[in-house]
Amino acid sequence: MLGWEFPPFISGGLGLHCYELTRELCKLGVKVDFFMPKSGKQVRSETPGLEIIEVAETSLHPYLARKSKSGGSAAEIYGWNLQNNIEIYNADAFATVSDFSKERKYSIVHCHDWLTSKAGGKLKAKLRLPLVQTFHSTEFDRNSSPWDYVLNIERSAAANADRVIAVSRRMANQVRRLGADESKIRVVYNGVTSGGFMNGNHHEAKNGKFRRGRKIVLFLGRLTEQKGPVQFLHSAKKVLEQDQNVLFVLAGTGELLPLLINLSIELGIVGNVMFLGYISEDEKRRIYAMSDVYVMPSTSEPFGITALEAMSSGTPVILSKTTGVGEVVRGALRVDFWDINGMAEKILAVLKYDALRKTMSPYAQAEASYLTWKRTAEDTLRVYQEIAIR
Repeated sequence: MLGWEFPPFISGGLGLHCYELTRELCKLGVKVDFFMPKSGKQVRSETPGLEIIEVAETSLHPYLARKSKSGGSAAEIYGWNLQNNIEIYNADAFATVSDFSKERKYSIVHCHDWLTSKAGGKLKAKLRLPLVQTFHSTEFDRNSSPWDYVLNIERSAAANADRVIAVSRRMANQVRRLGADESKIRVVYNGVTSGGFMNGNHHEAKNGKFRRGRKIVLFLGRLTEQKGPVQFLHSAKKVLEQDQNVLFVLAGTGELLPLLINLSIELGIVGNVMFLGYISEDEKRRIYAMSDVYVMPSTSEPFGITALEAMSSGTPVILSKTTGVGEVVRGALRVDFWDINGMAEKILAVLKYDALRKTMSPYAQAEASYLTWKRTAEDTLRVYQEIAIR
């Protein structure tokens, strides 16, 4: 399996997916060698059957790169050294896996996202092994002006793979736009480890230092156009016109941070907005439990694991209609990402009506408990079994 990150070297859902998937696959009897770039962190496997192999020296954190001051091309958004880092990693991964294959009896090659797919295509040809490609997102999702360099890699990945795994039906539609053959696309949804989250009724969490008697509305994700933080702040303005006793918390980093700080000042709501920046896993669990409602206003969200995490805490969730997670949950409220009035109305409804919140909370926890990573691994294993060399 080829990936880009693995805890504690992690920037988002891609690393979490790889961590949980490999653990659960190993429990099902699959042995996994996981190849990733050297991170400079202590990345170790504590799972029997899983070995982590770090290759290549890279300096790139692809989805955390800051937009240049000129705010121009996609190359500037990702960072000008992107192509060089991608080529180095894929070349070293290809060489290392080829070397390992002399002693290992691999049955399959599995690549995650475009970052690893060049090596996957070459390994398929050299080792004559079936190739699985998981798409967690596409360039159509990440950028309003897609970069041809990335799109071309994604098109090749979709064409070369024997099976394409999409993390939602929405993602499957995007993969079709890349030219993937319909017959080889399989939808395998993400999951959540529900037992690892604090219950939203936890007394200590509900009395956090910065609450000060206010209700909390949470946004958690990269501060990028795709995730919709601008719409979140505009809806905050609408809410605060009706109820000043609300704190809007944004957790995460990204190139829009300066713009969002300025926007909160311009809207006159800076006293009711808090930017937390990067938060640890423990801090994330606490902030979910502390929040009265979680909002995911993404313009294009292939899945949205954070929504399941919030639901696991019993926190009511509001989703934009352009999310993959919305395909598998019923206990969340939905709104168009551009409809700041509708978003504000739903936030106010959850904060105002105890009956609504008390109905949504246990239903959310029940749904999240069903959507496990074990289920994700079982579905992935069935994909392997369709094509694996035995």
